Amino acid sequence: MNKQTMYEQLVIQTQMNYSQYYGVYATGGTAVKLTDKKPLPYEEQIQLFAQKIKEADHIIIGGASGLSAAGGGDFYYTDSPSYKKHFAKFYEKYGFKGAFAGMRHHWESREEFWGYLATFLNTTLHAEIRQPYKDLQEILKDKDYFIVTTNQDTQAIKAFPENKVAQIQGDHRFFQCSIQCTDDV
Repeated sequence: MNKQTMYEQLVIQTQMNYSQYYGVYATGGTAVKLTDKKPLPYEEQIQLFAQKIKEADHIIIGGASGLSAAGGGDFYYTDSPSYKKHFAKFYEKYGFKGAFAGMRHHWESREEFWGYLATFLNTTLHAEIRQPYKDLQEILKDKDYFIVTTNQDTQAIKAFPENKVAQIQGDHRFFQCSIQCTDDV
């Protein structure tokens, strides 16, 4: 089996897993129980976090949708006020429960699809840096760090140098041929 085929299979399996657990993720859950431990009280968590940051020589941040959602990018899975603001016409016509619902919709025309995609991309690409990223900038200043994120919304690369960020699921700034006919973006 060649590398391209193995990669394609990995991508397909990842998408199938995501689709299978979409409802769990959309409600803020995880598909796998992560621990049996009870969490420390919040104040103790913050104190422990601050101490670990202070002592660390190198820091790796793993960021996902909650980081953006906490700062107002909460329109992906729900028909929140910010979703209704940015996607009003689509909400009124289709009643989507969040931006990702529109991404999964079977559009009647390419024009509607591209209109929705343009709205989606405009909303993410032109968003100001959200407060959690500003807070993270402050926490990481004067530290050696690297950020790995599943977010494609460009918040991490707006807040941090690109050579300090890996957007492992892509980046809304770039498009690539869907049949992988070129490596160009």
